Amino acid sequence: MRYLGILVCALSLGGLALEVNLLEVNLAVAPGGRYEFSFVVRNELTIPERLGLYTGDWDRDEWGENRFYPPGTLPRSLAPWITVGPAAFVLGPGEAREIRGVVTVPAGVSAGTYWGIVFVHGEPRPVEYGGTTVMVAKRIGIKVYATVGSPRPQGTVRKLEVRGLNPLWVTLEFVNSGLVHIREVRAEVQVHDAQGRELVRVEALPVPSLPGSVRWIVAETDLRPGPGTYVVLVRVDFGGEEILGAQATLRVRPLNLVPLAPGLGVPQDLDGDGLHEDVDGNGVFDEEDVRLFSQTWDTPGVQGNARAFDFDNSGRVDAADVESLKAFLARARP
Repeated sequence: MRYLGILVCALSLGGLALEVNLLEVNLAVAPGGRYEFSFVVRNELTIPERLGLYTGDWDRDEWGENRFYPPGTLPRSLAPWITVGPAAFVLGPGEAREIRGVVTVPAGVSAGTYWGIVFVHGEPRPVEYGGTTVMVAKRIGIKVYATVGSPRPQGTVRKLEVRGLNPLWVTLEFVNSGLVHIREVRAEVQVHDAQGRELVRVEALPVPSLPGSVRWIVAETDLRPGPGTYVVLVRVDFGGEEILGAQATLRVRPLNLVPLAPGLGVPQDLDGDGLHEDVDGNGVFDEEDVRLFSQTWDTPGVQGNARAFDFDNSGRVDAADVESLKAFLARARP
């Protein structure tokens, strides 16, 4: 049997279900203070569930994925300040229990946000999943933030990159250079042509940012720019004293398509989306196009016309685009 540890707010798999009534606790605290919080755990199983509580550390990677560590690992760990109990308890079918916790702030601690996590962990149980029996342990994490004082948010935009062009999307590297957790970093992206006309304006999904962390923000548009010069402008509001700005110049070169093998036609865009899926130029999109592309994706004829063959819209052409072209063909078939 395989063991799967799963962090969710409510897990339902093969009849298993465990719920909590909140995922975050936010506390404004002072040095030497004692602060209480609580949450409710509910067992939606038809049998009793034995549960345990423990604390830990966590942060996010640059793309927002959670990472977990033993308590006290991170410099601004809140875990050593948290007391939560009982350490173990049993919930009957349909029962709920309020869990109480305390954050005890050390005297003399410096200003800023400290954070940790409280886990509610169940017993591993066998579950049939995809024809395989796996051992599934229900685990829910309640994130706890405690902010000492009122330091102002601080941040910088370190990089703005244009990625794929079919359609255009950009990434923005934001650095939280302050001491507080920023709940929402908001970015607006505008694209202008060489004459200064605004072609598109979009807002990226807001992202949270921990103190000292780096976050990539993704903004997607529906613009498929043809040959020409463009200016990409970004405005970033993170709740600080100023709105940050960044810009990049995008130059899209005309395509110079050539046959990718002797005796073949010039690659064609059969549906007008900017991607030339008819790689052999015979007017039909089929397995031969995938085969030819798998042999030629790294040749000058493809790399010199990358936007025509960037099937995964990553901003470059590589072996991953072969798989994307295969997927396009599978979807195109009746």
